[in-house]
Parts: sequence; structure tokens; C-alpha cells
Amino acid sequence: MGLMRGSASFTRFMVDGHLTPNYKKEFPGMILRHGFRELDEHSDVETAAGWVNLMDPLDAQFQGQEYFKEGYIAMSLRVDVRRVPAKALRQHCLAAEREAKTRDKVTFLSKSRRQEIREQTRWQLIKRVIPRSSTYDIVWDLARGLVLFASLNTATRDLFVELFHKTFQLGLLPVFPYSLASRHLGRLGADLARLDGVQPSCLVRR
Repeated sequence: MGLMRGSASFTRFMVDGHLTPNYKKEFPGMILRHGFRELDEHSDVETAAGWVNLMDPLDAQFQGQEYFKEGYIAMSLRVDVRRVPAKALRQHCLAAEREAKTRDKVTFLSKSRRQEIREQTRWQLIKRVIPRSSTYDIVWDLARGLVLFASLNTATRDLFVELFHKTFQLGLLPVFPYSLASRHLGRLGADLARLDGVQPSCLVRR
């Protein structure tokens, strides 16, 4: 999901931590280290995730350091997923079990043998699956410590938060009305207990 094209849904986060004075020198290596890597066709790994160029999902090298945007960092999280459909896996497993019974001249397969056949079958099938690729744009306001992430999906957000921490050694805190209000009152030196009495208001006439 993109922030550059049309309307977009996004989640807001505040960075939990502070930038180091040398972040402009440190970040390029960090981002490149966690840049996107294609799924290995000889591996049974199902998911690959990493950073790519905001304008080019095939560029994970960032030779021009295009993610620096005058006080911002803008790039995309690319996630590739390949999975064998459950029904297809079940059918191929049944066929493989029948072949095993005929070859071994038995009428029953143990649980461990069936599990072994399942893993072998999955390994054979997953190499034939074309990965489904998705990109999710991010914009990081370095001065304010505010991050916009173009997804509302819980699993995708969790993946993003984990990769962000691995990359920059900084945490992310979700932003919602209460946290914004408490942050504002904190800057003013006001008592945060004032928020406890806040009641919801109806903004639409009935």
C-alpha cells in the first residue's frame, strides 16, 4: 500500500528513542543490511521482508541513498510470501502416502512417517509457488520522531515494528488520541491526570 499514489490508510507511530549525532553516516549501512532479499528457490522459507526504494520495489541497494528527503526518511517495506494452498498440499500428501504404501508393501504408515512425507511434499511444492509481493510505504519525520506506515493490518504492522527495531535499534509506539494528548500536556508541563476525566463527544447532530 502506498502513500505516493492516491488515497491510503496508514498507522502512526512515535519513535521510542533518540537519533545519534552520526545517524546520517550510520543509517545507510543499517538500511542496506536489512534491505530486501529475494526468496531462495532452494529454500522452504515462506516469507521474505526488507527495505526497498520508495519509487522502485526492485531496488534494495539504495546506491543514491534516495531515502533521505530533507529531514525525512522515505522508503518502502517489501514483503514476499509464498505458501502452498492447504487443499493442494493435502491432495499431494495423500498421493505420496499411497505411493509409499505400495512401494513399502504396507497398509499403514506411522505418524512420524506421514509427517516426513508431508514435509517432503511441501518442500517439493513450495519451490513451484510464485511469491506474492506487497510493498508498504513509510515516512519518518526525523525531527518530530513521527512515523507513518501505510498499513492497518496487525500482522504487517508487527512485522514492520520488528524490522524497524532490528534496523535502527529504536522502538516504535503506536499513536492514538490519548497518547497524543498526554504527549502535548507533557510538553506543557500540565498534569496528565486531567485526561482521566475526558468524556467522548458527539460531533454529529441528531
